[in-house]
Amino acid sequence: MSGFNFRIFSTASLIIAFVTFLTLWAVAARDEGTGSEGKVGSFLADLFYVFRFPTHTLFFDIMNGPMFLLGLFINCVLYGLLIERAFHLVRQWRNKPSN
Repeated sequence: MSGFNFRIFSTASLIIAFVTFLTLWAVAARDEGTGSEGKVGSFLADLFYVFRFPTHTLFFDIMNGPMFLLGLFINCVLYGLLIERAFHLVRQWRNKPSN
């Protein structure tokens, strides 16, 4: 991977991890009946199903116990990598000489 920017990757992964755990708390609060009653809480709880993809969707049977958090970590790293590569492609596209 040429031009890999570790700072963008790590920042994107940390932001995705924060939002993932925020949505995890929202879905847990909804399951317990202690929160997520408003539009924002309901939206965050529903958004968790996006952030748990692909590990928890593809490997549902083994994503329990300690594997649950490991799967979320893998998703955060994967999304961070995708965001970093998207930034790289946009930079290449912007710096491409026009004919």
